[in-house]
Amino acid sequence: MKHREPVLKKLDSIESNLSKLNFSLNQGNRDGAFELINAIREQLDQIKGYIENEPIVGNEMNSIN
Repeated sequence: MKHREPVLKKLDSIESNLSKLNFSLNQGNRDGAFELINAIREQLDQIKGYIENEPIVGNEMNSIN
């Protein structure tokens, strides 16, 4: 996977943002929580883009999990 490092960094960032989201929700900060949710969605979209740009290996095409 050629985008391994960026994907791992984005996943670490999502994990961090989820911790921040938990804190914001516990503090009752709705605006901050919505901002974090939007940031997480953007990061997920970036990860999806990285994965979509990866070449499909023959054994992946028919795998159903």
